[in-house]
Amino acid sequence: MSKDGALWKWQKGTCEMVIGEILGTGILIFIGCMGCIGTMGASPPPPMQTALTFGLTVNMIIMMLGHISGAHLNPAVTIGAVIIGLKSIPTGIAYIVAQIIGAIIGYGLLMAVTPPALFNDGIKNSTVPLCVTVIHPEVSIAQAIIIEALCTACILCTACATWDKRCAHTTDSTAIRFGFAVAGISFAASPYTGCSMNPARTFGPALWNNAWNHQWVYWIGPTVGALLGTYTYQIFFGLPSKKFRHDEPTELSIIDEKGAYQLPSE
Repeated sequence: MSKDGALWKWQKGTCEMVIGEILGTGILIFIGCMGCIGTMGASPPPPMQTALTFGLTVNMIIMMLGHISGAHLNPAVTIGAVIIGLKSIPTGIAYIVAQIIGAIIGYGLLMAVTPPALFNDGIKNSTVPLCVTVIHPEVSIAQAIIIEALCTACILCTACATWDKRCAHTTDSTAIRFGFAVAGISFAASPYTGCSMNPARTFGPALWNNAWNHQWVYWIGPTVGALLGTYTYQIFFGLPSKKFRHDEPTELSIIDEKGAYQLPSE
């Protein structure tokens, strides 16, 4: 924690950033879960449709809101940002609440604009509500937690690399790189657990459908993954004896050993 106690203070512009997180997470669930609908008929979506829809939607939202709130859209990402000092604890908590609210709104809007008879994934006799993440019947609870944790850890390592001042020269491609990272992991892990990696993404559809089976897995797994991914990056690749400042959330400034603010070299 910085000497001025900024870790426990509201960051400047928190209200604007929270609005950005509500909007961004709402769009993520609205568009992403829309991609889980098949062809508006009795056929499932193409295999690549869901993963690409979520990944490219993340790409769009980062371009739209990345400069406003950082476009976390995910409590796990916010946990990582708090750990490295990019967000203070009060602002981080507000982010997580905003993401949950956004997920609820986004899924509700999708329900409002989709005819009830077509609000499904096109799979006949399916017992799983649209866009609700479920564990494959042959995958154990322990395996599901590990999958969610490892996939989320990969996302957090990607986020930490994005926040690393040494990558400041690559920010023009951040949106597309992060979006395809989400899509790539989703391609691989969706059959196991639905590849949530995001407690808010799972909570919104679960609330509207009253589908709480194994809900806790999608909170524990991504939270463990957030810790694993963030600390792995910080321990092996982070800058020694330095940390991000808390009072400037969008600037990759650092604090030296004496607590003095320094701007990173260009």
